[in-house]
Amino acid sequence: DNDNDNDADPFCDFVPIENDEDVVTVFEKSVQYYNDHNTALSENALNKLKRPSVLVHVRKDPNAPKPPPPPSYLEHMADPNESETMTMLSFYSFPEGDGEGEGGNGIKDPEEFGLFLRKVWKPFGALGRVYVAKEGVNAQMSIPTNVLDNFRQCCMQIPELGKYMENGINIDPVPLTMEQFAVAGDMDGRPVPPFRNLHIRVRQQIVADGLDKSLDWENAGYDMPPLEWHQKLKEARDAKNMGESNQNADKNDESNTTNDAPIIFDCRNDYETAVGKFEGAIPLNTTNFRDSWEVLEEQLKDAPKDAPIMTYCTGGIRCVKVGAYLTQELGFTNVSRLAGGIIAYDRTLNNEMPDAEPMFKGTNYVFDGRQGRQITDDALGECITCGAKTNLVANCRNEKCHKRMVQCSKCRGDFLGTCSDACKNRVMNDMNSPQTEEGILVNEVQYTNVNDYSLGYSTPVPNFYEEIKQNTAIHLGSGIHMISDSAQGMLLKNLASMSREGRVLEIGSFTGYATSRFLEGAADAGEIICNGEGTGSRESGPFVMSLERDQRAIDLTAFHIRTMSKYGVGKEAAEAASKIREDGAIPPLIEEDSIYFTYKNAGCEIIRVSDALAFVEAISSGIEKSSISPFDIVFIDADKTRFLQYVEACLSNDKVLKKGGMMIVDNVLWKGLVLDLNGGSNDAVTDDEDKMKREELKKSRRARKLANIVHKFNDAIVKDERVEVLMLPIRDGLSLIRKK
Repeated sequence: DNDNDNDADPFCDFVPIENDEDVVTVFEKSVQYYNDHNTALSENALNKLKRPSVLVHVRKDPNAPKPPPPPSYLEHMADPNESETMTMLSFYSFPEGDGEGEGGNGIKDPEEFGLFLRKVWKPFGALGRVYVAKEGVNAQMSIPTNVLDNFRQCCMQIPELGKYMENGINIDPVPLTMEQFAVAGDMDGRPVPPFRNLHIRVRQQIVADGLDKSLDWENAGYDMPPLEWHQKLKEARDAKNMGESNQNADKNDESNTTNDAPIIFDCRNDYETAVGKFEGAIPLNTTNFRDSWEVLEEQLKDAPKDAPIMTYCTGGIRCVKVGAYLTQELGFTNVSRLAGGIIAYDRTLNNEMPDAEPMFKGTNYVFDGRQGRQITDDALGECITCGAKTNLVANCRNEKCHKRMVQCSKCRGDFLGTCSDACKNRVMNDMNSPQTEEGILVNEVQYTNVNDYSLGYSTPVPNFYEEIKQNTAIHLGSGIHMISDSAQGMLLKNLASMSREGRVLEIGSFTGYATSRFLEGAADAGEIICNGEGTGSRESGPFVMSLERDQRAIDLTAFHIRTMSKYGVGKEAAEAASKIREDGAIPPLIEEDSIYFTYKNAGCEIIRVSDALAFVEAISSGIEKSSISPFDIVFIDADKTRFLQYVEACLSNDKVLKKGGMMIVDNVLWKGLVLDLNGGSNDAVTDDEDKMKREELKKSRRARKLANIVHKFNDAIVKDERVEVLMLPIRDGLSLIRKK
């Protein structure tokens, strides 16, 4: 930086850089020189500097320590880009605890460990999906076959994996050529690779189990090798066949009993079991893994504690948790699980007993783009469309549905990869339609009923809302019937859009479907009244207040509203919302009693309440001191026995609901049973299946009682001179009640 002394040592003013502090010093000097140099020059000087700069001179230090050698697993490694095949694999690990006495909490910082895995696996060209949590690691991956041994050595040298990878790495028996790999997966009926990138995601659990506490995953029963498992199942089958053949010979002969026969549980979900299982296995038929515990307790309620129990799953990880639960929570003493799951069994039988008859029949469902590896030709599943036997599993091509289904190849072609006529029509609607002479697109899809026709000629619902339905099915499946459908959701959004100020009080969030639709409508109203300025709040402007008491519902609603607040309701929001259905994913726990979000110019507040009616009455009576301005719409989707009290709180004064505002009350037809209480019959408008369900409901004392309460509410409110009522027969009935 000496402009005047050309004979000076060019390196005399250089600052040595030996540590982080030296780096900071160099940049400070650079900025100082930039300021001093430019200040001394005129405004139009040609030699003014554009920005601070640093000249780095690197000199060889003969005394510097040599860099560390590359890891042994990278020495003489082949170029993964030159591999002719890809190998599919999976593994899991439950490292020992971190000193707190909790089994499976051995990864202290999952975020840092995930970054570490990404770094050390990069040289292998690894692809896949990996979940990292404090309890361990769960991985489904594909590796170029020519570096597979190097990858295994790498994993063995990672302390959190290594010896904790129970049964090592599960490797598919047959590698895929690059051509096969490129089309081995399926996305909306299109062939794609099983994995395109390496995704390493941090989760609260690597397999979401829904248990209240963590168990000791090291104490999970006997890890039975695949060949021993194979022999045990053969013996059980032979003993069963022998017992059946001798049954008529001597029914009282105790030697013919099979009390020692093992109880074999398939610990996978229903769609997995539908296309393949071990002979003699009892499927749990769960929708998701969290449902397993109640099913196991019911199945084993009469079993002796020393009964032989054998469990299996895809790769073994779920059976670790099942084995721990059976031994530690239910007290069973003779529990075993298939080491490495079906994947290890398939590989071992192929390698060591290639001519043996597999005891597993059909297709092993796998969690990558392939969705299944066929082990035998047996077609065990039933096509969702025609009922024919098949072993094919796919997701509905309609992005708004995306239902996982078993469907034969013929129906897959006939229905364009969708699950129903309605979804097929929706996919066809999305395709390019011919134009009329006036240039207007014409919808030429043929509909079979007025409901599908109505939806076909309605504005399509954003994909985000289908993801809310799918998330509800996974995380609160028992209440999936409670969620609003597309037509009702659009109606709620439009009513909020047309309201005076876009202010909505929702009583009963559930999982946030109606909340999100109201919030969309409130934002639309806000565009008009606020001119894009300011954000709605308790005091004024477009604002949705949602009351809920159930913790799981609050967690899901908050997740969905947060996603909407960040991404909107388009494709990006749908992709973000779908992440909560990945294995090990659960909604973040909301501990606050109130949480606030914004969407465009509308505010949204989710409030935890122990008694929603008490909260509403507190607003009405003035006990609630916070400045909550009255609402344009009150949506009542809460306790049916208190409908009249909610309405009275809205009508007694204008503190809750504005004069001229609207109450929307859901479930006012109560599954059609209200008609019976009025002396009528709805047989003429229901098909056989609906009538069958209705007859079953009529047998339910609680259903009849609630139907009677709802009928009395309908009768009372239509006679109330303070309101005007319009009851709509959509879904389970919706009453629009305008306050005069």
